[in-house]
Amino acid sequence: MIRTIFTLVLLATISNSFAQNSELDERNGFKHIKILSNATDYPELKLDKTKDENYATYVRRNGHLMSIGDIPIKEFEVSTYKNQIYQIDITTPKNPKLFKSLEEAFGKAKFVVTSNNYVWQGSSVKLSFKSLKGGKDTKMTYTSLKIKDIIKQDEEQKIKDLSKDF
Repeated sequence: MIRTIFTLVLLATISNSFAQNSELDERNGFKHIKILSNATDYPELKLDKTKDENYATYVRRNGHLMSIGDIPIKEFEVSTYKNQIYQIDITTPKNPKLFKSLEEAFGKAKFVVTSNNYVWQGSSVKLSFKSLKGGKDTKMTYTSLKIKDIIKQDEEQKIKDLSKDF
């Protein structure tokens, strides 16, 4: 009897955790801006900095992506690799409604002591939430978990292409 109850509780926990992860993966980004999509497909984004031939940073155009509900967005930045969005950073004033809304959408967050932030993780997208220095602002970061594999494949392809020159 006790084993049956324990098994049911364990299955419910795993099921809840899977639902949380699949919701984050299903949304795949912030609002309509999707992870691993092309940054130039969004007219509300403009190129800010080019780090090298592969990496660039985009920011919002004036008048776009100004709030999350009634919470103003202070800063909005998108990082790309070959124009594919792999990270979205959103900075807002500290507001407890924001964290509660994230938990409503994605389930209970895991607190990571080493980085002092909260994390929700799907199979392809991770969302972190942390308080910035001084405690007046918070930062949400959506990150692709597949970007490392994409970069690694590109580097391996470059090596193969180079080896053909011998």
